[in-house]
Amino acid sequence: MTAAILVVDDDDDIRSVLRELMEEEGYQVEEARNGDEALRALKRASRRFGVLLDLRMPVLDGIGVINAVAKDKALRRQHAYLLATADNRTLPLSFVQQLTSLEIPIVAKPFDEPKLYSLVASAVARLRDN
Repeated sequence: MTAAILVVDDDDDIRSVLRELMEEEGYQVEEARNGDEALRALKRASRRFGVLLDLRMPVLDGIGVINAVAKDKALRRQHAYLLATADNRTLPLSFVQQLTSLEIPIVAKPFDEPKLYSLVASAVARLRDN
């Protein structure tokens, strides 16, 4: 079965580029424009997703999504998450600790493609191992 990636970003261009990059790597890709759309998609999903989640978005940001995931055991078990941000040095320590405890790596923007591919592959591998 081909792994699926959910790209969550409010920027249409970034979503489009990430879709293209992930599809070139052989992943099936779905998109969400904000955290609220992402949570709805993840809760109704019949398959497991590697979720590439932007930090800064309107409606519900990446922190809100991670907080919801932390409270929902089914969302934690069914999907694997990566947090994408250009400003990882300004994250609150408590949030960084939460990311660590949930085993959610940070993907730096702008994207270093080999690093991005490696982190996504690791997330997908975690899905297969659980």
